[in-house]
Amino acid sequence: MHKEQIIIVSNINDPHTDEMIRLLKDMGHEAIRLNSDDIPLNTTMSLSFGNQTGILHGSVAIQTNGRMIDLEAIRSVWWRRPGEFFLPPMFTEREREFARGEIEHALRGLWASLDCYWVSYPESIRQAGWKGNQLQRAIQLGFEVPKTLITTDPEEARAFYEACHGQIVYKVMTDVFLGAPKIVAKHPDQPPPDPYAVYTTLVGESELASLDSVRLTPCLFQEYIPKQVELRVTVIGDEIFAAEIHSQEHEKTRVDWRHYDVSIPYRKATLPADVAERCLQLVKSYQLNFSTMDLILTPEGRYVFIENNPNGQFMFIEELVPELRMKEALAACLIRGAN
Repeated sequence: MHKEQIIIVSNINDPHTDEMIRLLKDMGHEAIRLNSDDIPLNTTMSLSFGNQTGILHGSVAIQTNGRMIDLEAIRSVWWRRPGEFFLPPMFTEREREFARGEIEHALRGLWASLDCYWVSYPESIRQAGWKGNQLQRAIQLGFEVPKTLITTDPEEARAFYEACHGQIVYKVMTDVFLGAPKIVAKHPDQPPPDPYAVYTTLVGESELASLDSVRLTPCLFQEYIPKQVELRVTVIGDEIFAAEIHSQEHEKTRVDWRHYDVSIPYRKATLPADVAERCLQLVKSYQLNFSTMDLILTPEGRYVFIENNPNGQFMFIEELVPELRMKEALAACLIRGAN
């Protein structure tokens, strides 16, 4: 069978998906969007096994747009940040957890059975997201990385602060919005939590006074690295796109550039060949076909690896640096597929 379907697994409120569907259509290809919000109420799934061919047969019908995913016709899948399933509000908490587990089990079996091109396979994305392993691999590939401590011991945190001469930051390892999106998805009938985000934070006297709370959950502390500029490096297929983020030009963005309410310059960057090769090797070591990385270029000219974001945002970078044609590169990968 000729494999022609391009599938985007996403959520209903993702503008990256909206933009990619428009671009693919302009290039002559109709993508099929599967939103996690439509599962299970607006989808019908059927899978069949046991015909001794080893081939998975089946389909996923998406009732909200009348589209049908033919599992044998899938050329490529873009795994673009699906969220929680939308379960009936009359379910009890126990019924909700049972249904969620059954749906996830069925879908994981489906994804694992597909013979197609992934951007990127969900289990590879999950593995590539562990901060500790990222740093270990980066070191093995020759990157310089900041001194880092993940701990639930307040005394270890204090000792790390002293060892770094009082220049350390605290960083959230998972959700900077402190679980709010999942709470909203699981309980759509309840008022949402107050909006709040935790940015990378310099540890000072007030934070030191609260270090006993470290006992309650693992915390990541990292040596603060002085910056000339910060770099956002995006790998798509075998192509590398790099942007300079001039975070030191505004007081609010000097520690964490993700304050989008202020304007700072973004420019195209050119990486040294060895740094670019390390970035590519890191992504490929996780069997990813897409990833974004954060690096720091220090005032002395050292390139320091900070973290890998295996399903990171990238279109905002292209809006600010239009010569980085990342949307077209990703669309070409999805159209080309495994060929």
